[in-house]
Amino acid sequence: MPPRGAGADADADADVPVQMTRNAAGVITWVDDSIIDMLGWRPDELVGLPSTVFIHPEDQTSAIAAWMAMITTPGMARVWRGRYQTADGAWKWVESVNRLKDSDDPVVSSSMTPVTVEQSSVEELRAREQLLSRLSDALPLGLFQIDATGHVTFTNDRLHTIVGRVPAATIEAQLSAVVAEDKPALQIALASVLADQPVDDIEIRLRLPISEAVPGAEAERVCVLSLRALTDSSGVVTGAVGCLSDVTDRVQLRGQLELKASVDELTSCLNRAASLELLARTTAAPHAVGGGNALIFIDLDDFKSVNDRFGHAVGDRLLVAAAERLRGAVRDGDAVGRLGGDEFLVICPQVGSSTQAVRLAERLAAETTATIDLGPGEVELRTSVGVAWTTEALDPDSFVAQADSAMYESKRTGSSAVSLFHPTR
Repeated sequence: MPPRGAGADADADADVPVQMTRNAAGVITWVDDSIIDMLGWRPDELVGLPSTVFIHPEDQTSAIAAWMAMITTPGMARVWRGRYQTADGAWKWVESVNRLKDSDDPVVSSSMTPVTVEQSSVEELRAREQLLSRLSDALPLGLFQIDATGHVTFTNDRLHTIVGRVPAATIEAQLSAVVAEDKPALQIALASVLADQPVDDIEIRLRLPISEAVPGAEAERVCVLSLRALTDSSGVVTGAVGCLSDVTDRVQLRGQLELKASVDELTSCLNRAASLELLARTTAAPHAVGGGNALIFIDLDDFKSVNDRFGHAVGDRLLVAAAERLRGAVRDGDAVGRLGGDEFLVICPQVGSSTQAVRLAERLAAETTATIDLGPGEVELRTSVGVAWTTEALDPDSFVAQADSAMYESKRTGSSAVSLFHPTR
């Protein structure tokens, strides 16, 4: 069928409003001849068909929503904008004012006028911007957009809450709360995305004031950042969008679970599994020139007699007291672990010689030799201490066996002297 007045050169009559009636189901029951100039259809070609047949698929949802709102409020006019198909198969923007007459035989009267491309584009853009703004503010994520020079062109409310900053002109100012140690990683991520490389799950930390009432007090917030580049029609990067999520609670929970999984509940020392894992990492690490690793095995003497005499609760308090004394006597970087029962293991990396290792062990032996009042009575804290030292990459089991052998040598002599493992023993 040849087009009938629907083209760009249609005369001024095309701007005359088209009058139409439809029933409550949206079926066209009458339309005046002005439809020929506006869309090119003859009235008889439309009558008897649902108006949705001529509405663009992308506009169907909004058309139905506007229609339902209109038929539930008789007498009130409702305005809808969308695209109708012309007789030559093109699409034309129209504005339709619809009103349901309140009668026993519901009739919807409509008046349609054409909308210029410029008007429709502006309206569509405004609607899309409003939708994106509302959606972004409803998300539990911080969102931002920057141009190719790093200037901020969009932020949502959640971002300001996360970073503790009001809207800023540049992304550096907007994320100024990032801790100094993480700023290089942030700069690399921003440079990467502006080079059209996606960035996923970069963890950065923020340091924010706790409250205005406590000057100088700050709390650390952990966030995950992802970035994607924006390009123009020729593929040139014009900027980027970023997504920032606050994972502080998740990180804290992970830390608590990791701590619980690695710490002995009674003594707060490393548990057996964590001690052996740390020992494996320590022995696998390269040594400084002339250095080695020391392992000190400590066993509480006559611990069973304390349990038998005073009960297990007092025995537990003695273990806690011994653990506290050991932690207080070790060097920075040393680790105290409880293997189980009354046995402790002290991991000492970067020890210069076996002589130095023995001195460390003697300090621990002296610290765990004391008379302690644990409530029911005084208890003698005494330990047998063995030490192994090596510059070799020993496996953890062999290293523990050496320190354990030295500890039993100390226990055999009964002199409270530290025993050093010798391979020829």
